[in-house]
Amino acid sequence: MERKLDIEPHNVSGGPTGIEHQPQPYRAFLRLAVLFLAMLMPWLYVSYGLLILKDYRLTILMYELLSCGLMVLLSRPKLRIFPLKMPISRIFFAVLLVNVLILGTFKATNGFNMDWPMFYERGQATRLLINGDFWIFAAFIVILNPIFEESFWRGTVYREWRKIIGVWPAILVSSFFFGAWHWMVLQTYCQPLWALFLTFLVMVGGVLFAYSYEKTGTLGAPILLHGLGADFPMVFVVYDCILASSHLLK
Repeated sequence: MERKLDIEPHNVSGGPTGIEHQPQPYRAFLRLAVLFLAMLMPWLYVSYGLLILKDYRLTILMYELLSCGLMVLLSRPKLRIFPLKMPISRIFFAVLLVNVLILGTFKATNGFNMDWPMFYERGQATRLLINGDFWIFAAFIVILNPIFEESFWRGTVYREWRKIIGVWPAILVSSFFFGAWHWMVLQTYCQPLWALFLTFLVMVGGVLFAYSYEKTGTLGAPILLHGLGADFPMVFVVYDCILASSHLLK
């Protein structure tokens, strides 16, 4: 039996089960169009921020505020973070496991076999430097980014797809698009094969976040998994890459 998400019964019309009133065709089409547009908008903001503005800070702000925050405000979903509804020990075990996998792979591959001259050049071009701004945005990424992204990708996008196509198809669709836009960032700083591999891992992370949301019905578990399990170790990965590229090219 599926666990009910934090939504009122009247908000699931058009869902896969218990349907009494089917939405009119034009409304269903409009819903799909808005969903696809919402999932594609991150590509626009990230491309504009990294390729035109060439500033990773503005890129993050545009994505968080316009792609995630604005869409959540417009859709006005009824979101809850607490209670976690999942044993905290299980959450932190998953967090520890993902940290070990990410950081272990990074060290074992000598920094994902990074092309250090390319990383240094593109880091300089996009102002990705170790300074005060870096630590401000690192804190933002670990603390606030999981709230923004989970509210949007799981609390809004996944929930809307779930009403239309059911649980697992919705998990896969939302996770694919969640991971896909990260490719724009990863291919900017990594070699092509590593960018694709890391993009796939982000998609897998999206599946885990959506599954934990489905099982608990609140955003608390996916936010903790996202922030501490994925974003926290990636801050250290980026920090180490900046230092390594700077030292190797001096």
